Amino acid sequence: MNMKKNQNDRYYDYTRTEILPLLPEKIDRVLEIGCATGNTLMWLKSLKECKWVGGVELNYETAQIAKNRVDACYVGDIESIDLPIASKSLDLILCLDVLEHLENPWQAVKRLHDFLKPDGVIISSIPNVLHYSVLCPLIFRGEFNYAEAGILDKTHLRFFEKKSSLALMENSGLKVDAIQARVRGNDVIKIFVLKLLPYFIKKFIIYQYIIRARRIE
Repeated sequence: MNMKKNQNDRYYDYTRTEILPLLPEKIDRVLEIGCATGNTLMWLKSLKECKWVGGVELNYETAQIAKNRVDACYVGDIESIDLPIASKSLDLILCLDVLEHLENPWQAVKRLHDFLKPDGVIISSIPNVLHYSVLCPLIFRGEFNYAEAGILDKTHLRFFEKKSSLALMENSGLKVDAIQARVRGNDVIKIFVLKLLPYFIKKFIIYQYIIRARRIE
């Protein structure tokens, strides 16, 4: 990912356990795009007894940490790096807070599609540009201010809401079969927003979608 390490250190050490409900039952081979220091891959290897976990990481220093934790870590940009991975060889690919940083995320998804085994999945997390933190300043003050982190992160090149996120994940022929909406707040707030509010309201409170797309053959 195209992020400066000193402005978002917590990202590099964060384990993405929130993807647990979307994980396939059996996972032998996993690739994570933007693997940071490899914490999520280590967690997956232990949890699912994966035979091989690998990552792609743009930040050189961070990748060196990951190399000591995972089976393989490739340093470079997923849009241009030549990966020594066979077609139809992976059970799971993770693109967590990655696709919005790419110049052509649609082409990246198409490329990653080829690495998946039949019935393999890509799990992505994508910020929701319809979130009130973006829309309220835009509508009421005419402001669209980039920030060091969050939905309007300065390194985001593309912006998505639910419909365009699903279209992105299905543009190569993958089929979305699960989606998880995330909201900020305690459990009571989350239950209220996700279970009780109609979609035309909660779509402005959801800040991120986690999407599972499956290779159907």
